[in-house]
Amino acid sequence: MRAGRGRQQQYVSRVCLGIMLSILSIHMASGQAFTVSGLVIDKSTGETLPYATGRVLDNTLGTVSNLSGAFDFHVPTQLMNGQLQISMLGYETLLIPLLEVRAQNITKFELAPSLRVLEEVVVSDSLTGGEIFQLALAKIENNYPMNPVLMDGFYRDIKKVGDKYESLLEAAIVIYDKNYKAPRDYTKLRERVGIIQIRKSFDYAPALTTYFDQYNLLEDLLLENSVNYRSFNDEPEFYSNLKRETIQGFDNEPMYLISLIVPGYDLKMYIDKKTFAFFKVEFGWGDMVTPILTYKKSRNLENHVMRLDKVVEFEPIDGKFYLKYIRSNYLNHWMNMDTQELETTTELFQELVINDIDMEDPQWVTSSQKMKKYGLQFQNEPYDEQFWANYNLIKSTPPDDEIVKDLEEEVTLQTQFKNN
Repeated sequence: MRAGRGRQQQYVSRVCLGIMLSILSIHMASGQAFTVSGLVIDKSTGETLPYATGRVLDNTLGTVSNLSGAFDFHVPTQLMNGQLQISMLGYETLLIPLLEVRAQNITKFELAPSLRVLEEVVVSDSLTGGEIFQLALAKIENNYPMNPVLMDGFYRDIKKVGDKYESLLEAAIVIYDKNYKAPRDYTKLRERVGIIQIRKSFDYAPALTTYFDQYNLLEDLLLENSVNYRSFNDEPEFYSNLKRETIQGFDNEPMYLISLIVPGYDLKMYIDKKTFAFFKVEFGWGDMVTPILTYKKSRNLENHVMRLDKVVEFEPIDGKFYLKYIRSNYLNHWMNMDTQELETTTELFQELVINDIDMEDPQWVTSSQKMKKYGLQFQNEPYDEQFWANYNLIKSTPPDDEIVKDLEEEVTLQTQFKNN
């Protein structure tokens, strides 16, 4: 939030703005990108595979498949001599030349499941689940970037009130992440976020303030990165209750699955067996009966937070693990304090996918470009339709048709984006 001063600050601002515009131009350039539109499926069962990672081999540019296993991946023509790499936990990595994808118009990508290896065959150590988890925590600074990186990301949030979807916001952003040192305060955002583009539906802001605060939801989502912020339970009882098993990770390599499953609390941590790096963290809290948090929202409304679910996933690149994907879902009940009856329910869906990473020359996000702490709905940028047509975002899924139907009762989303 510190304002820059003097010629040096102006120069730095121009340089950083140039970097951000160059990122933007890569995605905007008409005719300079080849779009791979595909579906990731299990080769043995034919089932679609959600949240599989796709990227150009030996390059940081990538995306993820959606809930239905589908993806659109815009690849700049200068990378077309490379190979498309698709990977997912529990499967063998698929490599296929991009030129072959284009020449044969390949749209279906089959991943072969890793061979199942029994726990007693794989286990050659006596570490408990709690000990493995503690080792993973101790090795964070070995396994994650300790030098600054600049990440190019896509953010989306959707709000639902009762049985109707009320709002959509999407943003193209850059994230300057200094390192993975343990923070002094895990509730305070360490990353600096710059906004490239924002688009949103008409109903995003004023009508929903009764149920959704106006603080910055993207900041909250980044704070859900439990590995970066060390926001794990640190009570001794927690460590002793962690269970361990060995599963197949990538390409038939064994991986630890450390879990804690008790009523209303589910935690799964996928940890690399060689490096003790966190690949993926899945967390769910709330039994839908007893609120996990209760607070008064307005004169006669009380907010009961009933369920939180989140996933944080990382991708190994050149020996380090980088953030790939975060998503979280919140379900709240709103109780009328006068009648003690349920007035309505709300749901908040959030997701962030990292499209590209600059490790060589990451540019600081200046104060003039930095995302403000207040809501993204108030941080407007002129809508650029061509930019979004070529930007790597998470492809819509069939369930999203219901969302679009709700949001387009009066006018199309495209018109809302242009006029909002």
